[in-house]
Amino acid sequence: MRHAIAACLLLVAPVVLAADHGDPLPPDAVPVSIASALADADAHDDAPRAFSGRVGRVCQTKGCWMILTEGDAMVRVMTGHRYFLPKDASGDAVVYGTLVRKEMSPAQAAHMAKDAGDAAPPDGQGAVEWRIDALSIRIEPAG
Repeated sequence: MRHAIAACLLLVAPVVLAADHGDPLPPDAVPVSIASALADADAHDDAPRAFSGRVGRVCQTKGCWMILTEGDAMVRVMTGHRYFLPKDASGDAVVYGTLVRKEMSPAQAAHMAKDAGDAAPPDGQGAVEWRIDALSIRIEPAG
């Protein structure tokens, strides 16, 4: 009887699937962890590639970017306003796009801080960060 009840519960339990955003993820894309990619960034910055990590923060204004993390490694994943991510997204992610080093002006750094809900950097200070200009993002739900 217990097995029958358990089987019934499995049938009615919600199934949470990965959420795809942007273009379809290329079927032959083999993700490189973001920590490995940043350790040898020159080998990964010439063409679109697949990168993996965990969803950190997401833009709280429109969902137009997220932070992809792995340990201490992090990159900002930009959608280019072609598509938007849920502001409460979490879990593991595979991102397909081009890794680039971005120097931000003080105004750009303040804009990103505001979108994240953070305090802006001190006046006159810009920032340097790694970014992925993302064509595709697949988010595996946390759980």
